[in-house]
Amino acid sequence: MIEGDHGSAFFHPDSAHARAAIAHQVALQAAAGGDALLGRRLGPLLGEAGYGRVEVVPRTVYADGARPELARAFTRDTFTAMIESVRDEAVAAGLATPADFDRAVADLRRAAGPEGTFHYTFFKATAVNPR
Repeated sequence: MIEGDHGSAFFHPDSAHARAAIAHQVALQAAAGGDALLGRRLGPLLGEAGYGRVEVVPRTVYADGARPELARAFTRDTFTAMIESVRDEAVAAGLATPADFDRAVADLRRAAGPEGTFHYTFFKATAVNPR
């Protein structure tokens, strides 16, 4: 299985607004019963579930100006779009103002630009079912 971990997202230019919006998405997902930080727990969860030979390998996505298609496809069209999709919910929950959230999205889009960088880690876990 492969799961991401929003705690592994970092980017340039750095932005407190963008980091806050990511944290809002994590909180909203948790409130809905999900876990946007699941990737870091795959190994322990599989072990606790009784699986054997658990192996977890990080799979890094790194995009910068030398990889404009990856910056567009992952940074802007996947990650930033996902964060942007919780705007109304974050504002309604009182987690952010509309202006702050819009600034966060603009800052994440800058990370997808020619001078920006973006890093994210997925965790790939394999295990054997003992049954």
